[in-house]
Parts: sequence; C-alpha cells; structure tokens
Amino acid sequence: MILLNLNRKNDIPLFRQVFNQLKEKIDNEVLKPGDRLPPTRSFSNQLGVNRTTIYKAYQELWAMGYIESRSGSYSFVRQRRELIFSDVELPSSTINWALKANPNAEKAYRMFDDIGYPFSEVITKFEGIDFARLHPDTRIFPVNEFRKSLNKVITNNGRVVLDYGECKGFAPLREYIARRQRLHGISISSEEILITNGAQNAIDLLMKLLTKPGSRVFVESPTYGMIIPTLTFYDCEVVGIPMREDGVDLEAIEKEFKNGLPIFFYTMPNFHNPTGVTTNQEQREKLIALFERYNIPIIEDAFEEEMKYFGKVPLPIKSMDINQIVIYVGSFSKILFPGIRLGWIAADKECIKRLAALKRFSDISTALPEQAALADFCQQGHYELHIKRIHKIYRKRMMLAVHTLEKKINNKNVTWIEPNGGFTIWLSMDKITLDYEELNKIFQSYKIRLALGKDFFPHEEKEKYFRLAIASLDEKEIVEGIERLSKAVDHIYNG
Repeated sequence: MILLNLNRKNDIPLFRQVFNQLKEKIDNEVLKPGDRLPPTRSFSNQLGVNRTTIYKAYQELWAMGYIESRSGSYSFVRQRRELIFSDVELPSSTINWALKANPNAEKAYRMFDDIGYPFSEVITKFEGIDFARLHPDTRIFPVNEFRKSLNKVITNNGRVVLDYGECKGFAPLREYIARRQRLHGISISSEEILITNGAQNAIDLLMKLLTKPGSRVFVESPTYGMIIPTLTFYDCEVVGIPMREDGVDLEAIEKEFKNGLPIFFYTMPNFHNPTGVTTNQEQREKLIALFERYNIPIIEDAFEEEMKYFGKVPLPIKSMDINQIVIYVGSFSKILFPGIRLGWIAADKECIKRLAALKRFSDISTALPEQAALADFCQQGHYELHIKRIHKIYRKRMMLAVHTLEKKINNKNVTWIEPNGGFTIWLSMDKITLDYEELNKIFQSYKIRLALGKDFFPHEEKEKYFRLAIASLDEKEIVEGIERLSKAVDHIYNG
C-alpha cells in the first residue's frame, strides 16, 4: 500500500499534492522501476478523493516520463532518463561543431568572431565616449507616437495584423514607401517593393538570389563591414574597388572587368559607410552607364538616404535606372528605430517575385504588427516630422564634430573626409608603425572607442584608418570625445 499525506486546507490542489508525493517517492527510489501503482478507483477510495484527482496526477507523472500507462492495464513506474535542470552545469557536447558545421558557416563564424567592435556581438562595459557604434541616439526616438500607432493597429485591426502577412509585406507600408521614393526621383510601384527584416536581411536575400560559389563580387574598398563575412559565407571572390573623394574609382572597375565580370556591384553612393563620401552626379552617370554596358546588377545600399542635411545631394542611382539593373536597398533602422527591423528592396518586378519566394522559405514574412504600426506612424505625418527634427539635430552635431576636429587636431599626419550628410567621419593616420590592437589600447586608455578601419576592407591595407560615428552622441559628448582623441593622437605620435 502506498501511503500519502494530503492536506485539504492547503492551497495546493489535491491532484498536485498526489503528484508531488508520488514523484518524490520515485525520485528517492521508494518506488522503483517496475513497481505497480494502484488503480485510480481503489487509490481514490483509499485517499478519500475524487477519481479524477488520481487520474490527473497519473497523467502528470506520465507526461514527465515517471510512469507508463496502458489502456485497460495498470500504471507502473518506468526507468526514465534524467531531466536537465537549469542549476546543473552540463559537460561539453560530444559533437565537434567546428567539423559538423558547413565549412562556409565555420569560415563566417571565425571571421565574425574575430571582427572588431562594433560588429562583434561581444558587448563589454565601457565607461567612455563611443564613436564606434553607428546606432541612432535613443534619446530622440519618437517613442510615444509609435506606441500610439502600435496600440491603434492592435486595437482596431488585431485579428489581421497578428496573423501571417503577405510575403512581400504590408501593402499600405509598401505603398507609402513607393510614394516617398518619388521624392528621391525613384518611380516605382508597391509591387516593386519587398519588405525585409532590416537591410541586413535584404542583403542576405540578394546573396541567395544572385551568388554561387566562386562568383566575383565588386565592393567599394573600404565598404560596409558586415558585407564581407556575408560574401565569405556564400563563397564569393570579393574584389575591392578603391574609394576616392568623388566616389568609387571607375578606372579600377574597368581594369578589373578584364580579369572577369562580377555577378554584381555593391555600392553606397550617399554618405558612404565608413568614409562618409557622397558620389557626385557625373560619377553616378558614368557608373550606371558602365554596368548597363555589361548588363550587371548594381546593389545600391541607401541606408542613410534620408540624412541629407548639408546642401543638395545627387539623386540615387536608381533614379536613372531606365534598364532596371539597379536594386535599391532601404532601411528605417538608422533614421527611426533599429529595433523594429524594417527595411525594403526596390527592384524590377521579376526580381522582387524571386526574392519574395526566397523570403518565404527563409522566414515566411516580416513581422506584421510593426509594419502596420509603421505604416500608420508614417501616414500620420510623424515620420516626416521626425526627419525634419533629426536633420536639425545631426546637422548641428556634425558641424560641431568637424569644427572641433579642425580646432583640436593639428597633426598633419591625421586627416579626415568632411561628409555632407550621414553620421560618419573617416579618419586617416599616416606614418604609424603600431598595429590596430596597440592603437586601440591607446584610444581606450583615453576612454574613447573608434571603429577600426581594418574591418571595412576586404583585403589588408597598409595605412591605418578609423571611423568616427556621431549617431548616438550629443554635442557635449562629441566635444569631450574629440578632445580625448586629440590627446590620444599626441600620445601615438609623440609618445
């Protein structure tokens, strides 16, 4: 006979008390594998409880693997595998994941693991001024306005926006993007737009569509740091084309054509990351004409397209795309909120259809509540107001940053490119024998962080470069940070 002590005045339900006490007896081997449990009817009579109480307790024990029950037969204790609890430290896996992983995935992991801050996911506590992070300033997010839009779409249309959405994206948001692109001279319809999980998801989809092992890909050198491990994963041959102060070196492109045509060219013509360079109109016209001649796609990454706050800036290359060879990638991450992970691809309809199919296999669709809330946010005029506001803020911050650099850094070996928009300043340091690790230690000793230039080049460069991003810093932090940078520069060159 199994004896249990049930407390009917206890807040714990009777079935749970039966379960707990039987489980304890099995754990302590009072009841051993093969021992038979009483039938539910006789056990309920013995304990003076409803038969359902015993049945529920047995069901819980069965679900956790403690007992075996067969219809028309007894329940008995079974030999079970131990469950893992959170307070137990597990041994290392018997699987060698480096060998188990796809070789390209392992290669990308090694590269990503070694890549410097801020691309690395290793976030260390840093009590200083961070010029490395290209993240918008969270202090100026229009949080309340977006919260109202999110509440509105959930309240008024929750059954729709909490369901699966169309693979191409929420139609009203695509329509808004199409209308807004016309302000940038791009004439497209909503059917030529695919909503993505930020620009990074857009780039990954384009890699899946266009590349195959061994494909040659032309990128600007330097370029967006995360495109390099992405192309490495897809086993591409990455060809770096030097950047000049007026844009990419077109002569270098033509020379590389002789070594083999690329599958596509990846470019950031406006407020290039990391250099801040804006390609001039003449260069853009020559660039698209060159790639039209060979019928090669151009991926135009316009992640900072809206950040035009110093005079006039040429229209996107996509605005001249008569022959539909330009694939335009946009994002709300750097302008609005990175956390909602919303970007888009604008391209020829046939291209979008194929990208949409790939997206469906990858993640079905981009989260619909955020899309619907953003569409409402934009339709209410909040996006336009936010852009006007941040233009004022960042124009002032960038002017202050450039002025402070000119005032504080007088070393002729240290030069920089003055941008006409965006968030970044590209710093060049000549005649240095120290490596990046040594330089980085010096900067951190003065409590500043800079993005290391080596992470933006597809191949090693002799000169030393650094990217300063003002995106997340206010005016006081910018001035203080550049003053610290000035002291660090003196330390590097004068000891």
